[in-house]
Amino acid sequence: MFATFMPKPAQGDWRNGAHINWSVQALDRPGENLFEADGDWSELALQAVAGVIRHGVAITAVNCSTVNSYKGLIGRAREFEGGTVTWAPTHIVHGRNNRSAMLRLPQPRFAIENRAVDMYVNPYLALALTSAASLRGMTEELDAPPPVEKSLYDIETRDKDEGTAQPLPRTLSEAIDGFEADALAKEVFGPTLHGLFVRHKRDEWDRYHEWVSDWEVREYLRFL
Repeated sequence: MFATFMPKPAQGDWRNGAHINWSVQALDRPGENLFEADGDWSELALQAVAGVIRHGVAITAVNCSTVNSYKGLIGRAREFEGGTVTWAPTHIVHGRNNRSAMLRLPQPRFAIENRAVDMYVNPYLALALTSAASLRGMTEELDAPPPVEKSLYDIETRDKDEGTAQPLPRTLSEAIDGFEADALAKEVFGPTLHGLFVRHKRDEWDRYHEWVSDWEVREYLRFL
């Protein structure tokens, strides 16, 4: 018997999750949650949401940092009868109680929840970029898009094309493309760490991409 942090170690089973929940306090008012105002989410909270959504692809590259991570970020599991929903996030949006959204705003604890995180996450890198994106949203007073409360698992393709609900990266390669291009990620991690992360993860993707898997052998080796 051994412990593993692999995001999805078995076919036909759920992914693991390590959701990040965070709120903000004022330095001169300890104990006061700045994400709550009169029993509802504050304007600062929604600005923080907007910042995280703006940098959502780069944040996902850090929070879901392996090839295997993206096997779990799917709406329906084909291996289960009827395509059972996974309750995993699939889109870079927020909602009050929408488990298909990357960000959830549950009440009454008033801590933003990022659901697109798995157990392979480096918490220091994740919290650094999440905090920076939140603060950038607040300092620039960004406007959060409207919350999405419907299930995104069956969203139509045209909705994605119109940009109303940006999908999470489907692969590690997509996520690293976004991380590499993200100016805030470069600022937070600095050129050395940012460059090392990109090179390391590109090497991981290339090694995976070149590997002939058992699935490919079963699918294509014999066709008669």
